[in-house]
Amino acid sequence: MIRIGDHDGIRTLALARPEKRNALDTALGEALIAALREAEAAPEVAAIVLAAEGPGFCAGADLGELRALADDPVAKAARAALSEAILLAPGDTGKPVVAAVHSAALGAGAALALCCDRLVLAEDATLGFPEARHGMLPALMAPVLRQHLPPRQVFRLLATGQPLPAAEALALGLAEAVVPAEALLAEAGRLAREAASLPVPRMRALKRLCAAAPPSLTEGFARARAEREALA
Repeated sequence: MIRIGDHDGIRTLALARPEKRNALDTALGEALIAALREAEAAPEVAAIVLAAEGPGFCAGADLGELRALADDPVAKAARAALSEAILLAPGDTGKPVVAAVHSAALGAGAALALCCDRLVLAEDATLGFPEARHGMLPALMAPVLRQHLPPRQVFRLLATGQPLPAAEALALGLAEAVVPAEALLAEAGRLAREAASLPVPRMRALKRLCAAAPPSLTEGFARARAEREALA
């Protein structure tokens, strides 16, 4: 489910569930977290690129799996905790993680890309948060976007669910670069290599400092849990 490739100190982790447009189910989420931990522990790896195989980067959470858990409160809570862990994993990794996004990154897929340390988009890429259009509260999306954008921009994106083209994401500062699709992985590797400047403990501390204000994702997720529980 995660395709791993190493080149010149850069480890590429590619989401490899293309038949489901890389929708994040339990197995893929757990595999990604494990792969990030393994990359952090590997002395030959200086930095990490998160990419994807198939027609799109990630369609978001696997809605089929979520529907199957609807009547099991314990399983639902465990799956919600995993969703948080997936989004926290890039920031918790003590090496730079660069997301390389092509085509559509939706919902949790877009959030995952934004939770990486750097983000490069292919020219055809879009970020989208369609949860509200389907009557769902984008509870985890709000604290992720709030790390990057002021409240009114966050509200616009989440309330309307309008897709965000690569050029607009660049203009908003969500991405660092927009490149042709054929140059995507090379540019992501360049950004990853450029950021590989500190040993693991100091890199992890730097990430914590950079995420300190506005509220950290952990604090944001705690608020999101409270809002979900109030609606239950």
